[in-house]
Amino acid sequence: MKKKKFTLRTVTDIKVFLLFLLEYIRYPVDRTTLINIVSENTDEIIIDYDECLGELSDSGHVWFDEVDGEAYYMISDSGRMVAKELFDALDEDFREKSLKSAMKHLSLAKSGATTKTAVTEVEGSRYKVTLSLQDTSGQLLEASLVVSSLSEAEKIRQNFETRPEAVYRGILFSATGRLEYIS
Repeated sequence: MKKKKFTLRTVTDIKVFLLFLLEYIRYPVDRTTLINIVSENTDEIIIDYDECLGELSDSGHVWFDEVDGEAYYMISDSGRMVAKELFDALDEDFREKSLKSAMKHLSLAKSGATTKTAVTEVEGSRYKVTLSLQDTSGQLLEASLVVSSLSEAEKIRQNFETRPEAVYRGILFSATGRLEYIS
């Protein structure tokens, strides 16, 4: 059975959707990838997406750059403020489906994410591992776990430092129950 796609009917709908995707991806994304995500989730393209991206760039809601003939886009702070007010105008099921598609393209490494970890001894001869992840937009994750041994705490620390994206996605999956975070 063919998956049902959503139709964006107005230029405003398209702009909000593009801002929604750019906010979620959180780092510069090439036009090809962005249009692929859009086409995976919408019916035929009835309005010029490039025109919408140009208008978003002209209004300062999206930053634009071209490298080696490929256009790159990233949401600006003003775009974030506008978009957060308008995200709910998009159908909730459509947003969820679009996030699944965008997850395939999400890369913490491309977003400039950095990790911090700490292991501290707590009462009862147990150890607290604190994991922190942030990108250029700010804090993405801060979580603490208490385990029974120093060796287990060090394994958690090392796993997070070597595979932060896998841990981040695993925590998102656990917190939301959305399988797309681990696929």
